Amino acid sequence: MVKVVFIASLSHSGSTLLDLMLNAHPDVASVGELKQLGRFARLEKPNRRLRCTCGADSLLTCEFWTKVSALTKAATGQTIGELNVEDYQDKAQFDEDNVALFEAIAEVSGKHYVVDSSKQVTRLALLLENPALDVYPVFLIRDPKGQICSSQKTAASLLRLIGNYVRTNREIYDLVKHRPHSVVRYEDLVRNPEQVLGALMRELGLSFDPRQLEWASQVRHNVGGNGMRRTSSSELKLDEKWRDEFTLLQKLAIDAGTLLGRYPFARSVQSTPAETH
Repeated sequence: MVKVVFIASLSHSGSTLLDLMLNAHPDVASVGELKQLGRFARLEKPNRRLRCTCGADSLLTCEFWTKVSALTKAATGQTIGELNVEDYQDKAQFDEDNVALFEAIAEVSGKHYVVDSSKQVTRLALLLENPALDVYPVFLIRDPKGQICSSQKTAASLLRLIGNYVRTNREIYDLVKHRPHSVVRYEDLVRNPEQVLGALMRELGLSFDPRQLEWASQVRHNVGGNGMRRTSSSELKLDEKWRDEFTLLQKLAIDAGTLLGRYPFARSVQSTPAETH
């Protein structure tokens, strides 16, 4: 059975960084946001984003994704551009196609763990219901001031972003609270990467590998995510632009408004080892 590590979080919470760090482990293949795979494979993204992170001009010319596509075609009759990775209404096809996709990625990569950093709660819920997959959620949380500051590029109102922070984090928590899972905080990951990764890898049944701190030098085939996935430097710098961009009143409003999206569950959540993984 395929072992799937799913990064669940809000956008702008550090999922690309965590994905790349996990990918640098010799027994893990991280492939980015699989919910977007079809759109990338069908060349529906802006040209600047079509290139695979391995350097290939597109997923269609990437040796890794070409081999994955051949395997999914043999298993389901669908190439990676035809698989149902984001139509959650067609559950039967979604289940079949995603199992075939994860199995193909594991076979081509030769890795036992496949990481999906799609973040989306609905996708995670359907994957968890699939008995053919062994899914382990990693709940990634970022300080709300940092997450909201980064999200303001979307021009959404502060009140709306506060509400989204609370709602999404509580949805993730409600989904994973009774299942084996881990909680990772973005700020801790950047400040103490070896310690945080070491704890997470133990919970996955693996050991920390020093190459995870040199994540940018590893070959990768990530779909989606931010520009970090193309960087050549593994230097970490905590993004705290919010300290200068928010007024004191805004900071207080965000802290108060997101209270129900942080402390009530975050203090009680304990990382639950993946004993069956």
